[in-house]
Amino acid sequence: MSKKNKEDNFLLYIPKIKHEDWEVRRGKVYLIFHHDKDIEKFIRWLFKKSTVSDMELDERGSAVWKLIDGKKNIYEISKIMSEKFGDTPEDSQQRLIMYMRYLLKKGWIGVEKGQQ
Repeated sequence: MSKKNKEDNFLLYIPKIKHEDWEVRRGKVYLIFHHDKDIEKFIRWLFKKSTVSDMELDERGSAVWKLIDGKKNIYEISKIMSEKFGDTPEDSQQRLIMYMRYLLKKGWIGVEKGQQ
C-alpha cells in the first residue's frame, strides 16, 4: 500500500478527545496538566513551580480541537479548516494529518476507524 493510500484511509478515521481537562479562554483552547507524580511534585517544589500547568493551542490548533466531537472524521474536519483559513484542500489535509498524528502520539486524542 502506498503512502498516499494510508493517508487517504487515515482521513476517514474519527478523532475523539482523550485529554479531558481543557478549557477555552479568549477563543483559544488551553490544555491543563496536573503534575501529581511524586518525582514531578518534588521537582516542582524544588524549582518553586505550580503543580498545574497549561498549554495554549494556537488559532488553528484551537479550531481543530473544537471540531473534534467524536462524529466528524478527519476529512470532514480538513474541509472545514480549508474553508475557514483559505487553504487548498490538499494543504489542509496534509497539515491536519501531521497535527492529528502529533496529538495521537501525545495521547491527547484517540481515533476510531470510520466507514472506509
